[in-house]
Amino acid sequence: MIQVKSFFAKNDLRNFTYLIWDKNSGSSWVIDPFDDKAIIDYIKKHQLVLRGILNTHQHWDHVRGNAGLKSLLNCSVMGKECSPLELIEGHKLRFLETPGHTLDHQAFIWEHGHKHQCLFSGDTLFNSGVGNCRDGGDVDKLFDTTKTLLSLGDEVVLFPGHDYVKKNLLFAKSCEPENRDIDKAIYRLQAANPEDGLGWTLGDERKVNPFLRLDSHEIRQKLLSPEMGLDDEFQIERHLFRKLRQLRDNW
Repeated sequence: MIQVKSFFAKNDLRNFTYLIWDKNSGSSWVIDPFDDKAIIDYIKKHQLVLRGILNTHQHWDHVRGNAGLKSLLNCSVMGKECSPLELIEGHKLRFLETPGHTLDHQAFIWEHGHKHQCLFSGDTLFNSGVGNCRDGGDVDKLFDTTKTLLSLGDEVVLFPGHDYVKKNLLFAKSCEPENRDIDKAIYRLQAANPEDGLGWTLGDERKVNPFLRLDSHEIRQKLLSPEMGLDDEFQIERHLFRKLRQLRDNW
């Protein structure tokens, strides 16, 4: 039986690390290790075997624990050639190229049969937000990537690389003051423990994430003007995405 253990780093960046492990065999894989000591302690406590390290991208806070894990647990970083990675029979982890936050960014999709279970999105997609593009990224590629992720089903659970949800929701509220789903999400957040994650699905995100709500009347009313001369829907959405990312960068 496959399980997911979240590790929350109590640092300014509020990183998440995820350990995927099989309760029957003890095989495990870690995504974006920040604190190798916490991961090693957990692996030893539960008598697991670390089969590999997966990194969504090469920013230091997502690879910080690689060296310690490789040294003490004799494992290696797994590249795209390993995709799809078989966890147990019928369960796979598929690597998906998701450039934007960085040009080499990838995400991981847990599949059970032909059904998508979870998306480990790194710094591409956050709860109620998307990644910035300031350090080696490209906002147009991020827009294209986000459009691709929208093809995944509403039931897919999102496991992001950071907990930025509080500020993201407040930004979302500034974009859509009349969106009651954002109010409900802010209220639910008051009782949430960041160490446990939120367990929101992509269906939840479509209700509160402004970068997934480019058809919103409120967002369009705020950010579009007739003199722009945009009449192609795809270009309108791209413009809105760029504008939202620019606003969030300075918010």
